[in-house]
Amino acid sequence: MNVRSVACLPAITGQWLKQGGGAVRTNSYASTNSDALERPELRQNPEPRVVNMNRIGEALLEAEQPIRAMMVYCSNPLVVAPDTERVERGFAREDLFTVVHDLFMTDTAKYADIVLPATSSFEATDLYTSYWHQYVHLQEPVIAPIGESKSNVELFSLLGQAMGYDPAIFGETPEQMIEDALQGTGNPYMNGITLEGLKEHRFVKLDMSPHAAFLDQLPTPSGKIELYSEMMEQRGLPPLPTYSALVEGYDGENPAGPADTYPLMFLSPPNHNFLNSTFGNSAKHQRLEKMPLLQMHPEDAARRNVEDGDAVVVWNDRGRIELTAKVSEAMLPGTVISQGLWWDGDGKKQRANSLTSNRLSDMGNGATFFSATVEVKRQ
Repeated sequence: MNVRSVACLPAITGQWLKQGGGAVRTNSYASTNSDALERPELRQNPEPRVVNMNRIGEALLEAEQPIRAMMVYCSNPLVVAPDTERVERGFAREDLFTVVHDLFMTDTAKYADIVLPATSSFEATDLYTSYWHQYVHLQEPVIAPIGESKSNVELFSLLGQAMGYDPAIFGETPEQMIEDALQGTGNPYMNGITLEGLKEHRFVKLDMSPHAAFLDQLPTPSGKIELYSEMMEQRGLPPLPTYSALVEGYDGENPAGPADTYPLMFLSPPNHNFLNSTFGNSAKHQRLEKMPLLQMHPEDAARRNVEDGDAVVVWNDRGRIELTAKVSEAMLPGTVISQGLWWDGDGKKQRANSLTSNRLSDMGNGATFFSATVEVKRQ
């Protein structure tokens, strides 16, 4: 609902007809033919079980339908998933067989039965669409794979062949897969994007001509800007942007305590030198960030006898972390901020998502990372 409210501002302020005024805010222009890569027709079960990653800790501890094996790649759930302490208990199960494919010994990889070495982007062929621009990029390797490291494509190709799947499918090269992904996209912005063109130019701009007619017929049921949405009303949601008070805790067990128990809103936005949990293990990037901090308003710090530079404990019913206080007027009273997804280190618990809830958002089943409340004390 917060995002929807922000999305209405260009219409209310009259900026929606101006370029850059906010009528279009998307990073999905370069969508490809995902079915050609995922091959859903090969599934023995056409309707497999799906687990929302925001609930991975809860799913791993489920007794009635236990997850017995897990393969983790391109992710570090013990740092990036909410409700970290339950995630950690789930990965620690003796009866869970876990394989992690990564470049580094991540906090998640430490719980793996098998760790498989992954290639970096310098060693693999890939297609990049990236965020917030209008280009598609071809990445080609500049060095050979180091040691026994494999790319995602090579790893799953080898597994598919070992499991007896059609080698004509699981023997495709990355270039063949890119060609498949670029065909039959149903995306007019991808018109004219070919592997040949990418090989020649390395990056190609999308066909943005469909964008020009966007405002002529808006993609809503009425074709107009809908501050009042009948479609949302039919789904049982407020038809107008509406304020609703913060909902804390889980949908299931261990609800968080009352507001007077955890009176501080806890925010964990990105820092400048990590990318989610990526680079969190790099000594260079750690030096640039110096240390994991908890920014506190002077009023909140004074009530707790906390001074700038003090070691503090931040906790709620989900977990606790240890940080260094940075007293600042950069935020509102009642709000504390810890930037960056730090890995655990030096015997300290410092993963911010130990405090965040696995509750899903009111729309879209997304995460609610910025809706946690906590208390703070000096160590």
